Amino acid sequence: MRRLFCVFVLLIVTCSALSQNAGPSTSPDNKVSWKPPAWDFLSELPKPTVPHEILASLLISGFRVGLEDTKMEDVKATLGGTIGHAGDAAGFLEWLCFHGTESEGHWVLWLESGEIDGGYVGSFQWQNVSDGEVLDKRCQLLPATDVGIHLPIALRLGATESDVLKILGPPTARKGGGLIYVHEHKESIRGEPYTSSNIVAILLRGGVVSSIAVSKTTSS
Repeated sequence: MRRLFCVFVLLIVTCSALSQNAGPSTSPDNKVSWKPPAWDFLSELPKPTVPHEILASLLISGFRVGLEDTKMEDVKATLGGTIGHAGDAAGFLEWLCFHGTESEGHWVLWLESGEIDGGYVGSFQWQNVSDGEVLDKRCQLLPATDVGIHLPIALRLGATESDVLKILGPPTARKGGGLIYVHEHKESIRGEPYTSSNIVAILLRGGVVSSIAVSKTTSS
């Protein structure tokens, strides 16, 4: 079992972080950052309130990506794209960037693998992007004929806050315009105890979901 640790994620998405879309402009000031927007890791977890695992997989153009189950290289081999790399005192990060268009509009998706994820997808961020914004050319376009992004629960970009509360219930915490849900459970494999954490952070703009960030981590 890969050794991972449990973290609490506060999703911070600023206007500059959301300036990541495909449009007619090619001005550098309008380009989306190639690196995924930052998550602010807090030193202490709030007490988990969600009794069951919330969200641990997604379908991208019909290809299932399971958090902690799917390798980044397998995603690249199936869907294409460029694996980005960054490293500093806070740790090492790899990511894949995809974008496409559905009925809710144009979106961008980052799959992320941290130093502790061992080359597996450990988290993702899915965001709306606006007209006139320009995506970095290394973000892989998914053809319009593909089925796009689908989550195993009804949560989607463009859902209302009321929809979110019906789907997920009351949040563990509210931070500004965001709702944060935290689940944690303890189990054992072959007698070895471990803790699994699943966190979903949702940013609301104008009462609708504009960004969804999800992580799954396991510590032994």
